Amino acid sequence: MGTSTDRRDRFRILSALLQAKTLRQFDERLQQELAPLLGCEIIGLYLYSESTAAFSPVSESLRTPASPAYPIDQLPAAGTIKEAAVLAGQAIFTHDLSASPWAEAQAIDLRSCQATSVLVSPIRIPAESRPCATAKTLAVMVAISPGRPGLFSEEDRVFLDMLGLHIAPVLTAVLAAEERDTLVAINSQVVLGTMTLDNLLSSIQPILREVIPHDTTGLVRFIGAPHGPWFEIVSCEGVAVDQEALRQFPFERMAPAEILATGKPLLLTGYNQERFAEHTYFESLGVFSAMLCPLLVRGTPYGFLAIGSRRRNAFSERDLALAEQIGFHLSHAIANLSAYDQIRQLKDQLEQENVYLREEMGASLDLKSLIGNSAALQKSLKAIEQVAPTDSTVLITGETGTGKELVAQAIYRLSPRQHKALITVNCAALPPTLIESELFGHERGAFTNATSRKLGRFELAHGGTIFLDEVGELPIDLQMKLLRVLEAQEFNRVGGSHTIRVDVRVLAATNVDLDQAIKRGSFRADLFYRLNVFPLRLPTLRERREDIPLLARHFVKKYGLRHRKPVTRIHGAALNALSAYDWPGNVRELEHVIERAVIVSQGSTITVNELDGLGRGQDPSPGPRTLAEAERAHIVETLSRTNWILAGKQGAAEKLGLKRSTLQHRMKKLDISRPPRQAS
Repeated sequence: MGTSTDRRDRFRILSALLQAKTLRQFDERLQQELAPLLGCEIIGLYLYSESTAAFSPVSESLRTPASPAYPIDQLPAAGTIKEAAVLAGQAIFTHDLSASPWAEAQAIDLRSCQATSVLVSPIRIPAESRPCATAKTLAVMVAISPGRPGLFSEEDRVFLDMLGLHIAPVLTAVLAAEERDTLVAINSQVVLGTMTLDNLLSSIQPILREVIPHDTTGLVRFIGAPHGPWFEIVSCEGVAVDQEALRQFPFERMAPAEILATGKPLLLTGYNQERFAEHTYFESLGVFSAMLCPLLVRGTPYGFLAIGSRRRNAFSERDLALAEQIGFHLSHAIANLSAYDQIRQLKDQLEQENVYLREEMGASLDLKSLIGNSAALQKSLKAIEQVAPTDSTVLITGETGTGKELVAQAIYRLSPRQHKALITVNCAALPPTLIESELFGHERGAFTNATSRKLGRFELAHGGTIFLDEVGELPIDLQMKLLRVLEAQEFNRVGGSHTIRVDVRVLAATNVDLDQAIKRGSFRADLFYRLNVFPLRLPTLRERREDIPLLARHFVKKYGLRHRKPVTRIHGAALNALSAYDWPGNVRELEHVIERAVIVSQGSTITVNELDGLGRGQDPSPGPRTLAEAERAHIVETLSRTNWILAGKQGAAEKLGLKRSTLQHRMKKLDISRPPRQAS
């Protein structure tokens, strides 16, 4: 080529390249202009990464596995003709690559390419054009002609060398423009699009593929595992990663640990990741190159964006810089999504809490019903006062109707969490198919009717208290999940993979004999021990008969006001009848009996006749279960009939055939004391 011809050709090529808007267009125009000019079959463009000394192919002719150039593209840079050109700072050519000293000679297929001419030239910004006064190689151009030895001349080498100097500014401008346009497009997508965390990555894939050819992508989030930091995959495309399989590798020797520690992106070429323990696993999946870019949300490490390829040397420093900027925009999008998600959760929580509050108010539970002077009840009240200010788990046991829910409310209202929610769950009232969703919530699409995400009761109770009534009825397959919440304060929604952490105090109640349930295999022993941190047994009404008059008068006043009845008193005979009854339904049954009597009462005093139906409609009440109970019931009944007079012919001792001192001794032993005097 003559000098004037060289200049005309360079000018024409430069003019064509100036019209390029993207790297792909730059590459296509370079191939169109150079291939006929040099008379070769393949023109290829590689971007050069100085930090990893790697060449990542841009041209489709280099990246296609069917191409004869593909095997040499998978080589490490060391010892290649491309590296020699970069180190020399000028173009290099060989008449026969197979007979050359370069590493590519060992990689080409000699059967199809017995003699291959190759011309390589760096695209570089000269030292005098840069403030740091050192030349910088941006890329290399490669001309390849298989089966045609001796094709290139010294004139071709000089021409391509000079071309590399002239087009370097154009390539720089194209890369900058493409980066700018890509970031604007991605920013518009993640800001204006309908985003969720699950579809965030897929929404930018069309834009990402245009500028960075790749095979796999992943959005990964750091989590605090019980045994140290770990990570979970939020979304992944192009490869199926088994997160449990990754557990075999120690976190501190993995790439995510380095990102978490340094906050800097990683470029893995396929030859520089041996220091990471998991690289063999990903190579077994066919992922040989990767870029990992950290994501920072509100100044805190959130996770990283992963982009992978099934080729080695797939990515360049330019790709990494662009991916890092994309990660910056994703970080802002995730921060916004998190804020919107928190707002939605708070809104849902407030709505649900209002529902539960209305339910609780509708229940009209009255803490004043925890009244009585018996030693048995006072012992329970003392225990409530002791445990309420703590965060301990409480297991409330007792027969039906003894007031277990009232005790749970008393503990809640006396606790530091009284200003947060109290969420009540009746484990026996919920169908087994729905109880997991009610307790832990579900994600949209978790099952057929899950048309939207639902917050579970544990989430609603965050910061407050949850009361699990009838916990003995909880299905055995859910007991392990409840145990996890009690031990680690974390769980997953049904159909979800994200671990949710809560701060919840647990109160539980049951009338089931859990010891027998454990023996039958219907209740887990480890769950029982975790619930039974502070056991609180409520006495039956049979064990506190002296409280019956107090309770009866309380309910008369309560229902007299509610039903606008003038009832204010209970006749002595009626009190005796109430005290003599065994109350298998305990306080709840007593309350219902008094309400019924108030409704039918015709005057200001409830009489025995108005207690008609006491215990009827039910199976006969069981007799006392022990000799002590039978003795206690008989003494209390006699004392009630004698108006608590101990001595004399009309006294209880005489009627029982006991000495007064003996009766007093038996009363003390059986915890019998006279109720306070009140007007009857």
